[in-house]
Amino acid sequence: MFWLGFKFMKKWCNLTIILGLLSLSTACTTSQANINSTAQIAVEPAPVTAVIALGQIEPEGEVIKLSVPNAQDSRVNQILVKEGDFVKTNQVIAILQGIDQLEADLRDAEANVRLHEAELLKVEQGEAKQGEMAAQRATIARLEAQLKAETTQKQAAINSAEATLQEAQLTYQRRQDLSTEGAISIADADTAKRELATAEATLMERQAELEKTITTLQAQITQEEATLAQLKEIRPVDVRISKVHLEKAKIAVIQRKAQLENAKVRAPSAGQILKINTRIGEQVNTNQGIVEIAQTNQMFAVAEVAETDIDKVRRGQKAIISSEYGGFSGEIKGTVEQIALQIGKRTLQNAANTRGPTTDDNSRVIAVKVRIDPKYNSKIAALTYMLVRVKIDIGG
Repeated sequence: MFWLGFKFMKKWCNLTIILGLLSLSTACTTSQANINSTAQIAVEPAPVTAVIALGQIEPEGEVIKLSVPNAQDSRVNQILVKEGDFVKTNQVIAILQGIDQLEADLRDAEANVRLHEAELLKVEQGEAKQGEMAAQRATIARLEAQLKAETTQKQAAINSAEATLQEAQLTYQRRQDLSTEGAISIADADTAKRELATAEATLMERQAELEKTITTLQAQITQEEATLAQLKEIRPVDVRISKVHLEKAKIAVIQRKAQLENAKVRAPSAGQILKINTRIGEQVNTNQGIVEIAQTNQMFAVAEVAETDIDKVRRGQKAIISSEYGGFSGEIKGTVEQIALQIGKRTLQNAANTRGPTTDDNSRVIAVKVRIDPKYNSKIAALTYMLVRVKIDIGG
């Protein structure tokens, strides 16, 4: 009996052990499944809401390095602006050396013109009959003045007649409309028609008077000029020679003025002087020019966005710009205005990436132009080419 009880207890213990092992195996399997599920949830990436890129502050348009054609042979005599000054289009900002000599050359050329004008006048007047020629010229001048005065007077009469005609036309049209509607009598409409006809006739009369005056006086002037030509008794060839000399003298003046103008360096457009690269007495900097000028009334941040991120960037997206090295405090805002049509190499590096082991100088980027909100322009107008970090919101 004891033996049977012992065998029963032994079987019961074995069964208990087996059930315990099965429960432990099930618990481990469930725990491992929960761990795998948790791990799977943990590795799911968060959605990307912004593209961040390095950029730099730039003015609207381009920074103009203002120079002169013959920079290697030119030296600066005067600088008329300071860094930070705002200039207008065509304003003189610098004067080159040699301007004193050029001004003297111009005065000499202008004096030469006056000399040849006097010589031409002498040839045209001739040697004899100076009194008669002077009287004849006075007659011609009087006739020309009379022609001018009477032309002005009669033209004024024509203008008055035209105004009267225009008023008569308007009156006639109004009365015609009123007559059609039965608002006035036919007699009133006929009166307006007669007034219109009178105004037209008056205008034609004034025009005829002007034409007659011009024809008559011009004929008299022509006749007097013919008489003067007879009094001169000079050879036409002498006149032509004198005129050629005078023309050459005038051309010399034009050339001297051009040379003088070349010594004055003018701003090609309105803007702000960012930097003066050539000082007084120095040869014009052939690479940097005399000054750098830009339109700083509207500033931009030009970001170098990685090629892999550019498909997320769109025009009109908002951007937040911050200084990479604390050049300005806080953040400024802007809007994506332009995305370049070509891919280029990276040109900007921050201190952390410069010459680093992972720096890729050949990484491909696309320039994205962000228009700075106008209220921030004054804050960064003097920070052209400052390195900034641009965060473009692509969440929307």
